Amino acid sequence: DFTLKCICSGLFAALGVINLAYAFLKKVKNLSFHICMALGLVFAMLGDVIIKYDFIMGAATFALGHVIFVVAYCFISKLKAMDVMISGSIFVLGAAFLMFCPLLDFGEPIFKLVCVVYALIISMMLGKSIGNLIKEKSIFTAVVACASFLFFFSDLMLVLDWFIGIWSWTDHACMGTYYPALCFLAYSMILKIKNK
Repeated sequence: DFTLKCICSGLFAALGVINLAYAFLKKVKNLSFHICMALGLVFAMLGDVIIKYDFIMGAATFALGHVIFVVAYCFISKLKAMDVMISGSIFVLGAAFLMFCPLLDFGEPIFKLVCVVYALIISMMLGKSIGNLIKEKSIFTAVVACASFLFFFSDLMLVLDWFIGIWSWTDHACMGTYYPALCFLAYSMILKIKNK
């Protein structure tokens, strides 16, 4: 139900804003991570609404949110060669699937291009979170990496649902991992404060 989806998305965006306010009240010295995470959650919510009416604009809104998440991850630890290598490996596998899987039917070529560009961004998000976890093993980085993996998996399920559409479970798998991913990302804002 689209109305329920909008309510749930509004709630994870609200969590981001509330947790940003909490970081401000706790007088966190550098709010860059928290600001970016809250913005990323808001753009994810907007993507949920817009994609119902315009796939390309919705995907672009999501992509911008993901870019903001990657920037937030870079405030945990600066981008390193290892992060790029991990992200690149994930992207090569994702792009190969999108380009060559015979079951995929994008209808319009522009949809395939949008998905490949989107795969690059979500691969960077997952790869950077894994790199951060390798560099700093903590509950905080583990939650961020788990959330990023769930986000990646959810997007994969979305592709299977929209562009293959022969399995009824893919939509449920998409939504069943999407909302926990966003809630974990919101929760990481609290863990970042506690991690200090």
